[in-house]
Amino acid sequence: MSEISLRDRLRAATSEDHAALDAVVAGWRIETPIGYGAFLSASYAALAPLELALEAAGVAEWLPDWPQRARRSDLATDLAELGLDLPSFEPAEIPSPEAAAGLLYVLEGSRLGARFLARQVRAAGAGLPLAYLTHGEGQDLWRSFLAWLDAIPKVGFRTDAAEAGARYGFHCFSEAFERLAPSSGSLNVRAGAHVRV
Repeated sequence: MSEISLRDRLRAATSEDHAALDAVVAGWRIETPIGYGAFLSASYAALAPLELALEAAGVAEWLPDWPQRARRSDLATDLAELGLDLPSFEPAEIPSPEAAAGLLYVLEGSRLGARFLARQVRAAGAGLPLAYLTHGEGQDLWRSFLAWLDAIPKVGFRTDAAEAGARYGFHCFSEAFERLAPSSGSLNVRAGAHVRV
């Protein structure tokens, strides 16, 4: 019987967190300026502190192409184009390299959902900025991340800490999306999910 991959363990460990995040975002009309602005603000409030914490923990030493993966500057650009200020956020903490690996799984996996959302926003024809949702297009960053994840030595690696890091990532996004949700009057129909892993 083959060993369960770290990716599969992380996906199983976060399935409920993933569903909860999808539920928070469901109904946001991100194809409208109000809904999209709220989406980008919440994304920044979650992503920026997580990226900063990863950098403080030395992510560029483990994942050499990290500078090509970081997305907060693209988020800031999109928010500026919409005339929105950067939202405040609390510092994030990453207690171990294993937790960082789990968190990276969430951040990199969100690129899959970003592709879906970018198509949705483009189809609306509102001319909304897409630097964040289209970041890394054509670079196959998800596949290269999975190769990195699979190459992590198994000996001494604490899978439970990686699972906790992944759940923490989902928690940070869920908290930001709950806090910065657009008012109910500006919402209506669908929006899709933020993270597809």
